[in-house]
Amino acid sequence: MSRLILPAVGLVVAALVVWSAYLMGGRAGPDALSVNLLVNLGTEIMGIVITVAVVEWFFERRRNLERGKQVAWSALHAIEHVVWVWQGGPRQIETDQILGILRSAANGDALPDFTQNLLLSLGTRSKQTLHNDRAALEAHKGLMTAFEELSRLNAIREGGRVFGARTVADVLEEGVKRLAAVLAQPEEAMPGRLIRYVDASEAAQELRYFGRDADHSSPRRLERGTPDMF
Repeated sequence: MSRLILPAVGLVVAALVVWSAYLMGGRAGPDALSVNLLVNLGTEIMGIVITVAVVEWFFERRRNLERGKQVAWSALHAIEHVVWVWQGGPRQIETDQILGILRSAANGDALPDFTQNLLLSLGTRSKQTLHNDRAALEAHKGLMTAFEELSRLNAIREGGRVFGARTVADVLEEGVKRLAAVLAQPEEAMPGRLIRYVDASEAAQELRYFGRDADHSSPRRLERGTPDMF
């Protein structure tokens, strides 16, 4: 809104100058030097204001496009981390591998509390991004939909019931596909059987989340916070 104030003021000034020329022309005649000067001044001001407004619009759009890609990459890296903790696979993977892992997820896959916390954090950050970076999201086709889908994870434990593993996988898959389209990354899922190190057991998830010092009998996994997502 603040960026609109200066062009609006400029247009008002230009209109006042032209109006003054019109009034002066009625008294001194349309060919008077002062009338011509005011008309030329008014049109020049109007042209400058319009030029500045157009240039500012292009710069603003470029900023929104760049910010949208930054947010999309951050969200994709956050999903990569969540999927790695939950399902395993290589530590650094492309979108086709993420999609393949998610498509292979079974409804009976474990969702321990620390994995739920990661998913909940991802959903919360996505919801915040919808409110804080709306202009950047709207700059890319499909990016708003991606974050709307991921924000559903904010309600993963709503009402005391936890989303099923297959529902979680579907939400993440839809988000990844939308992000991949924006970032020009692979959108086709790799066959899950070709991806190594996939293990969705709770013990494997705890090992990936806490490291090799994980203690299955310790309640400390309830105490550790979730990392910042984006």
